[in-house]
Amino acid sequence: MNPTIRPRPGIVSLSEIERTSTLVGRRFAVDGTRLEKDEAALSGSFSMIRLRPGIVVHTSDATELHDMTTRVEQRPGLTIHLFLEGRTEARLGGVPLELGRPSGRAVEGVITARAEPDLFERHAREGDHVRKVNVTVTREWLADSAFGTTDEFRVVSDFAATHHARFAWTPPASVVSIAEQMLHPPAASHLMRNLYLESRALDLVAGAFSAMTSQTEGDRLSRLKPFDRRRLRLIEDFLAEHAHEVASLDDLARVGGVSASTLRRLFLAAYGTSVFEHLRRLGMERARLALEREGVPVSQAAFLAGYASPANFATAFKRRFGVTPTDVRRH
Repeated sequence: MNPTIRPRPGIVSLSEIERTSTLVGRRFAVDGTRLEKDEAALSGSFSMIRLRPGIVVHTSDATELHDMTTRVEQRPGLTIHLFLEGRTEARLGGVPLELGRPSGRAVEGVITARAEPDLFERHAREGDHVRKVNVTVTREWLADSAFGTTDEFRVVSDFAATHHARFAWTPPASVVSIAEQMLHPPAASHLMRNLYLESRALDLVAGAFSAMTSQTEGDRLSRLKPFDRRRLRLIEDFLAEHAHEVASLDDLARVGGVSASTLRRLFLAAYGTSVFEHLRRLGMERARLALEREGVPVSQAAFLAGYASPANFATAFKRRFGVTPTDVRRH
């Protein structure tokens, strides 16, 4: 039986918290209180839902009614934490997670990784009010999703494989708005409500992973010397308008005033990939935009991506985006 507790205003018992904890872990325990399991632990709304195998959404807009410490052995995976209000004292394997939104500060997003089962501890204080959204995904879900480009997926996959990895970022207003929507989904049937939450959860995951991969690329760029960054910027500006005109590595190197070997080094340092892999990525993204926004024929999209064969283009497109060119083409 799926131990789902759906959002409901009012009182949340300790037994409800214990039952839903099985969605992300096992061996729930509580101490520091004489609270019985059927007594109220929270006042407000509380929800933990498995939307499909491998993805769990937890939302809470509630006030703690007691001092207590809860523990659960969490399974391997990634958790995206967005605290819209309040803070929590939590540890993973004894390591403080530093989760919350201090008064007067912007919303902070945090992604934490568990490469192996580990003990999650949370200390609650009576009167604390927290508004938060958590999305937890398993490593199996992540592997099946194959998020983003090869380079982007490698960044996320490596992060997921690093026990106690932590990434923090300041989410844009669009991501904060998604979290607010998840805290207050529209009244609907359970099916429609869960579909609504799943669509928002996937948007939130995409925003979090985009921040992670973008910052990683930015960190790589920051390590380049100013001279190299200027040369790379010249090449990027050229590619933005003329990527389909690049005939050879030497041609592109001349744009930046560098040798072919230096060009290879710059792209590996900046993007973690080869020049031609970067060009293929740009071509595919250009082709997808043309399909989605302009409805160009698949043969023309193939040309924009640098493929002579539409069939080969369609195969590569499906491998990269998980859908066919026809699926995304605007009719």
